[in-house]
Amino acid sequence: MIKRIENIEDTPIELRQSHYSRIILSHIQTYGTEYDFCELYELRQKGKRAAVFVSFNGSLVADVLEGVSLSGVSLRETAEFVRFKSPYAVELSEDMTGKTGISGYQRSKRYFYEVSPWKTADGIDFDPDAETVYATAYSGKDSNYGLWLTDTVRRKNKDLLRLYSYKSSVLTVKCRSGGMAYIADVATLEADRGKGYARALLGGVAKLMADEGYTSYLAADDSTKGYYDLLGYKLIGTDNIYKIKDSINYEQIFYYRRKTFRAGKESRGGMQRGLCKN
Repeated sequence: MIKRIENIEDTPIELRQSHYSRIILSHIQTYGTEYDFCELYELRQKGKRAAVFVSFNGSLVADVLEGVSLSGVSLRETAEFVRFKSPYAVELSEDMTGKTGISGYQRSKRYFYEVSPWKTADGIDFDPDAETVYATAYSGKDSNYGLWLTDTVRRKNKDLLRLYSYKSSVLTVKCRSGGMAYIADVATLEADRGKGYARALLGGVAKLMADEGYTSYLAADDSTKGYYDLLGYKLIGTDNIYKIKDSINYEQIFYYRRKTFRAGKESRGGMQRGLCKN
């Protein structure tokens, strides 16, 4: 059975040390359970909490708790819940997806690399202009900038997220917990690629994180894997990320299913009718 966690203060969650749990923890630390766009759920198995989900602005991330092995019924409930929520992107630990993946979603392999720290962080900008970071990382300023900026500022103010730059390269330290720092959105202006700026930025930031007791890591796909292999970074793991196949109709599907789910008009499998109370 999957149900909404209404108040995090009443139900402490013991997350394991994994990439997925770090993302979940960062959402909880940023927004708690007070906002409709950041919803926290639990999967219960044999009367106990077995896994935790966070639905955040069209994405979904989930992880099992330490020492839990999901049953076939729980795996089916997880897949059904994903289809019901219809997020654009899904991050699930591999022990939550089974061998068949998720119907309606395209599976892409992802590679996790440990970032090697340099001996110095000279030249690193600790507080770059947010608009410049966004434009570099996302190839220009668009309609999503306002949403990104609001979220980024909130996380920065809580010291949960950090932006860094070196010359025309940028990156984001998305979260830090359990001795690990997750780096994402590494990018360089097209005209300056091949000059070593991103390498210097990554090495310098990894050094800063190491000074605070964190090992830095990042995720690559098939298009960027070769670059990190060339840098000599250590491959520390792989997984799959899921993106909805019918991206054209995503907004209509997402709106309809959220609306019916909130109204309690749709109940499927292990999900309770009207479990969202907003």
